[in-house]
Amino acid sequence: MNSQIPTINYSEPCDWLIILDACRYDYFKKLWDLSPVEPRISLASNTLGTLNKMPKFPMSAIVTGHPFPLLRKDKFTKTIDVGFDYYLSTSPPQYITNYIKNHRHRLKPFKTKILWFLQPHHPYIGKTKLDIPIYYRDKPKKMTSDEWKIMKMKEAKKKGILLKAYEDNLKLVLSHVKQILPLLKGKVIITSDHGEGLGEPLRPQDPPIFSHPPNRNEYEVRLIPYTVVEI
Repeated sequence: MNSQIPTINYSEPCDWLIILDACRYDYFKKLWDLSPVEPRISLASNTLGTLNKMPKFPMSAIVTGHPFPLLRKDKFTKTIDVGFDYYLSTSPPQYITNYIKNHRHRLKPFKTKILWFLQPHHPYIGKTKLDIPIYYRDKPKKMTSDEWKIMKMKEAKKKGILLKAYEDNLKLVLSHVKQILPLLKGKVIITSDHGEGLGEPLRPQDPPIFSHPPNRNEYEVRLIPYTVVEI
């Protein structure tokens, strides 16, 4: 992409890397108040594309309930599965929070500790709820189609609840990030894997986009936050 904005560099040395899935730069910057926030360009417009382009993390441990990174054992030294709620069709943020509160000592041998939250990715489970599941409930291993998710998001936008549901989902996960930050030590990078299409273009030349289809360059799905917290 032609841009003066740097591309995210996941190889930047840090002690902790926190990834908020499908987190837009503009919403994060509005809500985050603990450190300066800069924009970055994501490696791809969805998680699978980002994982394919991510570097390997030597001496690393990833803590997540996200099924996709858990499959990429070629990228991480150790994968720690904190669980997935198939009724909610997500891994709630408290799963990672509880692991850090109770078992963070197990991560001491690793140089880079990665916490990959599934929020603010849909389904939106914050104060304003919007049920757009990742998997079909009657077929919990089958993903819902991009076309169906886009249709549901457009319907929610027309009803006036999409933006609030997304923002509340981000508020939810940020409340958990703030809970665990005092328990971490060293350099903490907080960023994302890709943005989210909410029908709110971030550049005049971009058409509105919903969800995060693969191989897209609109800033809605490619502009992500980057911030560093030193603890």
